[in-house]
Amino acid sequence: MGQRQRLEAGHYLYRAGDTGYDFYVVLSGRVEILLDSDGEDRLITTHGPGRFLGQLNLLTGLRVFVSARMAGSGEVLEVPAQTLRRIIATEPQLSDKILAAFMARRADLITDAATTTRVVGSRYSPETLQIREFLARTRLPYQWLDPDTDPQVESLLEEFHIEPADLPVVISSGKVLRRTSPGALSEYLGITVANAPERCVDLIIVGTVW
Repeated sequence: MGQRQRLEAGHYLYRAGDTGYDFYVVLSGRVEILLDSDGEDRLITTHGPGRFLGQLNLLTGLRVFVSARMAGSGEVLEVPAQTLRRIIATEPQLSDKILAAFMARRADLITDAATTTRVVGSRYSPETLQIREFLARTRLPYQWLDPDTDPQVESLLEEFHIEPADLPVVISSGKVLRRTSPGALSEYLGITVANAPERCVDLIIVGTVW
């Protein structure tokens, strides 16, 4: 159901912020999973032969929060995302194994990947509260920075050339959404009513149980 690829060290299978990617099984070599931490790649785990890559966003359509890079030369099996969705629907044993890993990785990501999406806005701002409630409801990792109390906000605003009138802003994988709203953020992240994470996961789990 997939295609073998021989890749060299440093090759990125996908990067944080991508709108989509395929499912990969590591056949040889090692793949590093990296998190963008203030402009620098931080290693969070490594996958070797026999392991597979991916997060729940392979099924929900969300943008990617982490990057995957070859640590050395090696070979992977690339399975198109559409094919993976068909496997999830028709191969219960394999589906359960993949989904269990995806769910565990999402739980880890909530803690590890908080800085991939940062919300900058006052605690007294209704718009900021709406954005935070939206991210919490959709179970997406994020970090909230209050310009009234957090000392690191000033340098962050300078780095991304953000004016006070732009708040609240959401910075996600280097993209700055100014004076944003839950609707605009949802569109950028790739969330729709049909593929909201909690609905998609619930439907998949019900399908595998029955």
